[in-house]
Amino acid sequence: MMWQDYAIAAIVYMFVAVTIPQVIDVVKGRTSLNLITAGPTFLGNYGLAYIFFTLELWLSVISAILIATLWLILFIFSIRNSRNKN
Repeated sequence: MMWQDYAIAAIVYMFVAVTIPQVIDVVKGRTSLNLITAGPTFLGNYGLAYIFFTLELWLSVISAILIATLWLILFIFSIRNSRNKN
C-alpha cells in the first residue's frame, strides 16, 4: 500500500466528517443545495473512485465511494426539498 492511499483517504474522510451535518439538514428538509453543484460533485467522486480502483488505492476507493454517496444523497434530497417548496 502506498503512502498516497493513506493521505488521500485521510483527506476524504475529513470531507466526509464536515459533509455529514449538511446531509442531516437536507434529509430533514431544512435546506437544499444547488443541483448544479451536487450533481457533478457526486458524479466526479464516483469517477475518482474508479480511478483509485484502477490504481489499487483501496482505502481511497472506499473513501471516494462514501463521499460520492453522501453527495448523491444531497442531490436526491435537494430535488425533493426544492419540489416541496414549490
